[in-house]
Amino acid sequence: MKTIIFLSLFLVFVSIGCDKNNKTDKQQQSKYPLVQYDIISEWNDEDNIDSPALWISDDGNQALVIATSKERHNLFVYDANNLKLLKQIGKQGGGQLEFDRPNGIWVLDNYLFVCERDNHRVQVISLPDFSFVGFVGDNSLIRPYGLSVTKNNDFYNLFVTDNFEVENQTYPPYNMLNQRVQHYQFKIQNNSLVDINLENSFGDTLGRGQLMIVESIYADPQYNRLLIAEEDKNQNVVKIFDMKGRFLQQEIGEDLIQYQAEGIMMYDCGNGNGFYFLTDQDYYKTNNNTFHIYSRKDLKYIGSFISDKIQNTDGIWVTNRKFGNFDNGALIAVNDDGGVAIIDIRKIFNTLKIDCK
Repeated sequence: MKTIIFLSLFLVFVSIGCDKNNKTDKQQQSKYPLVQYDIISEWNDEDNIDSPALWISDDGNQALVIATSKERHNLFVYDANNLKLLKQIGKQGGGQLEFDRPNGIWVLDNYLFVCERDNHRVQVISLPDFSFVGFVGDNSLIRPYGLSVTKNNDFYNLFVTDNFEVENQTYPPYNMLNQRVQHYQFKIQNNSLVDINLENSFGDTLGRGQLMIVESIYADPQYNRLLIAEEDKNQNVVKIFDMKGRFLQQEIGEDLIQYQAEGIMMYDCGNGNGFYFLTDQDYYKTNNNTFHIYSRKDLKYIGSFISDKIQNTDGIWVTNRKFGNFDNGALIAVNDDGGVAIIDIRKIFNTLKIDCK
């Protein structure tokens, strides 16, 4: 019995030591501070999780993290308070509440917007009952990846990146790059989509406004600004357009993103203040991510951090709303294609010595 107890204690101490060593290794590999996660879900590499979104009920009593699974062709629904998996929604197919390689995801009001690469559409779903509302772009999108949704009066504005290829090339000819982003407008009435219209298609065919490989996009109507991640290995930046599709000759991350520009989100401080979060995804070299933060108001660089066990991140979600134990909101990030994790926003701000002003 004593031998068993001794071995058990030995294994516990080894485990703790290894965990500390892993954190130390990550800090040594990065020049940025480490921020520990608060909650992490169970992990399964075969799920191929791509992007998360957060829904909070109007009364604040219920919160769900919803993530797209490219491999399962469905949605994973977690309790946002503990990241326990509650259920999976949908299956592979082309019908209502069926999906084919879902990627980008967005929540606005009580609606969920899911980008389906291989069904060439965005599916709109009502929350929290997960009832079907409608399809957008199913007659015009080719290979959609990321999306961002805003609302102006009764109209929803959907911006979706279309990373189509031509004849097995990495990207299409330059004269077709003016179709890299599609802007749709529509209303939702009686749980149905009405007045759907393709407002604009854009992307420059020449110069720095070319969008070669696109996934993540974030729309900030208060500043008439679209942030678009350029994943072409020769650029690795986030390009700034206005919401009409005009390149503003601005880029962020060009001196910081070393590997691949991925998720983009914004923490809203109110009164036009806030912070943009950018993900620099690295899997093959340091087995980690770096998250870079920029000022929303003037696009100035604020700081960067890494996190323990959160790696190979595609999509992220950032909120300033209270849920669970996160009084000031949180960062929600995909963890290595197999799950999701949450970091209290206060930890990030305290570590980097920043705050909302």
